[in-house]
Amino acid sequence: MIDVKARYSWYLVSFWWLVLLLICCSGTACRPKPPAIVDFSAAPSEITVGESTILRWSIEGATAVSIDQGIGNVAATGSMKLSPTKTVAYTLTATNAGGTVSKSVVISVGAAPSPAPDVKAPVITNVLASYESETKVLISWVTNEPSTGQVEYGKTTDYGFVVASNENLTTTHSINLSGLEPNTIYHYRVKSKDKAGNEAASTDYTLVTPAPKSPYVLELQWSEWGRRTEDASGFDVEPVNMRKFLFIKGSVRNSSRATLRGVICTMNCWHGNTLVKSEIYVHHGPTMPGQVFNFDIETADDPSIDKVTIEFSDSLGQEIQVIEK
Repeated sequence: MIDVKARYSWYLVSFWWLVLLLICCSGTACRPKPPAIVDFSAAPSEITVGESTILRWSIEGATAVSIDQGIGNVAATGSMKLSPTKTVAYTLTATNAGGTVSKSVVISVGAAPSPAPDVKAPVITNVLASYESETKVLISWVTNEPSTGQVEYGKTTDYGFVVASNENLTTTHSINLSGLEPNTIYHYRVKSKDKAGNEAASTDYTLVTPAPKSPYVLELQWSEWGRRTEDASGFDVEPVNMRKFLFIKGSVRNSSRATLRGVICTMNCWHGNTLVKSEIYVHHGPTMPGQVFNFDIETADDPSIDKVTIEFSDSLGQEIQVIEK
């Protein structure tokens, strides 16, 4: 007969072995493994300000994955382009029922290299002199970078006079030269200096100020130009002896209050904007105020000429203002 006390002891020992087995299963042997961080890296790990790096990660067995520094929850595998402005550590945290694991990556951010010093002077182009009167000229030019403007001028290449614009840096420049002498040759050059202090100077240029205007005024009554053919021999009218001429004719009235003692009439023949040749006719007789005189000027024909104009000067060679009737 089995001893009741021994049986009871056997049951009690079996019970505690079962409890111990359950504790082991629930605490260690039956618990899942923590997540595995296969990869968490940045390439490159060292950058300078303004550059970027790629952060990559790959996690196995995680139910939740997150990255700090404001990134938040992410998928188990992924990548991200980052451009931090200072050295920073990114920490990845992966979790499942078996536990939590983490790993950090440091991205070192260095200061951007200093730019190379500017040693190139501005490039000066399109230097132009525009006449505003016989004593005033506008000098303009362009630079390839913002810079100051200055004009040196004078009657020789020693210049002697300087006019500077304000200190504002710009790429388009214009400076007025005033107080010049009429009908005079001037030398000039322009200078520009950039922010770094590099200065450029143009080559020497020359300009001729216009002659002073005449105090007289003429009113153009009418004018026309064209081509005409004349007999060269005076007898033979065969085409081989015919000569062709360009002409301009018309009439003007003295609108001044003074008598004109002589008028120089200049016929200008043009091809496009190019002056091909000129012909001069001088009206010698005095022209009283209000009096009209006629002109008829001709010159040998040139087939390339497509425009003829007329201008007038007084006996001193000063250009006379002409108004239309």
